[in-house]
Amino acid sequence: MSALSSKRRGEKRLSLSQQWRTLRTLFVRPSARPVIIVGLLMLALGLSNIGRALLVPRYAAMLPDLPMTVSWRYLAVSGAFWGVVLITCAIGLVCFRPWSRWFTLAATTVYQVHVWVDHVLFDASDYARQRWAWDLMLTLLLLGFVWGSLNLPRVRRVLSKGEGVPRMAEIPDGRGTQS
Repeated sequence: MSALSSKRRGEKRLSLSQQWRTLRTLFVRPSARPVIIVGLLMLALGLSNIGRALLVPRYAAMLPDLPMTVSWRYLAVSGAFWGVVLITCAIGLVCFRPWSRWFTLAATTVYQVHVWVDHVLFDASDYARQRWAWDLMLTLLLLGFVWGSLNLPRVRRVLSKGEGVPRMAEIPDGRGTQS
């Protein structure tokens, strides 16, 4: 029914094959690849934080007497908050929104600062402290990849002007011609 109403309004709707070609065009563009890859990375981090938040009630029920340095509520709220923030970054990047670059850079940096504040304040076991070198390496890799990728000149140009999104004239219509 929405396709009928959009035709009445004179809007051009893309067929499924045109939508697939549009998505494929985005992945083929060299300037768009780093944006998509960082967006997928942000999506994975966001979903893992949401997963952590959703698992907290189960662990709280299974381990009610577990001695902890933070509350279960803190773990759930921080997981949900960072999940929403990082998924917002992913959506903004994949949609090539101009705000997504600076928002992702800020969110990733503040997220890592939060992770390290948690390490310093709440790690209680020797094993947790032994992993700090590994965690530091992962932090530096993540920050280096995100900052390096989103500061490439072509990526800055694509995200500042919205050039990553193909225009209707650039989408093939399936007959080898441009629509």
